Amino acid sequence: MKSFFKAFFTTIFIVVILGAGLIGLYLYSLSKNEDAKNLNDFQFLVLGVDSLDSKKAENTRSDTIMVVNFNLENNFLNIISIPRDTYAEIQGYKKQKINHSYAYGGSELTLDSVNKLLGTDIKYYMTIDYKFVMDIVNAMGGVEVNVPLDMDYDDPTADPPLSIHIKEGQQVLKGQDAVGFLRFRKGYKSGSDLERLGSQQAFLAALFSQMKNPKTLVKAPLLYKAYLSDTQNNIPKSLLLKLAVSGSRLSMENVKATTLPGYPKYINRTSYFIMDENQAHELLKATNFK
Repeated sequence: MKSFFKAFFTTIFIVVILGAGLIGLYLYSLSKNEDAKNLNDFQFLVLGVDSLDSKKAENTRSDTIMVVNFNLENNFLNIISIPRDTYAEIQGYKKQKINHSYAYGGSELTLDSVNKLLGTDIKYYMTIDYKFVMDIVNAMGGVEVNVPLDMDYDDPTADPPLSIHIKEGQQVLKGQDAVGFLRFRKGYKSGSDLERLGSQQAFLAALFSQMKNPKTLVKAPLLYKAYLSDTQNNIPKSLLLKLAVSGSRLSMENVKATTLPGYPKYINRTSYFIMDENQAHELLKATNFK
């Protein structure tokens, strides 16, 4: 499921940025008293979790870890995914998989672990519940897409469980069906991720189109409600507003996603991902992370 979460969560995060554009305009219309700081590159950590609920999330490990550099002047978004099995130092614990940080100390400890791993000084984080995509699609009234084939698949052992039943054809997908459409893979003829990624891109393009429609601004209060319930962050309001305004102008051509370079290795009979320090340094330098 790791490849699914990487592709799916990148989709979710871009949806967050789009939603933030509308949310930011909504918040800005309520208050204009706080000026955004003057900065061009805005860097932060993004975490994907199954639940933000403190009881449900107890001992939960983050499935997705990404660092993001958003150039607010040029509206260019660089995303580096950090494999959750990356061998890393965690404050107060022995060296182990970096995604354990969230179970031990939540977003703050994970941010500390990522900064130590990469040698960066990223100050902010955004943690997103996976159900955000469902809530935001519902807030939009659904997304119209062409379903390329009948999608029927059940897997109660999947994480999260799969129960997908969608008919072929042009239709409006809401909440759970939208998530199922994005996750469906088994029925594509090629059996590869390429067709599924094409479907994800078509869905995202349709959502982009809807969210960039000026009429969608009336949906901002509903998007804001989903944002409050499905995300947590330590980003100051002034910076969030600047991020939101830039997010409203973002195009897919200006989004570049890559993975931290490295290789798998067994240590004490446990499989880890070992970061290639030289290649990682070059990647961080090229994407202007500090």
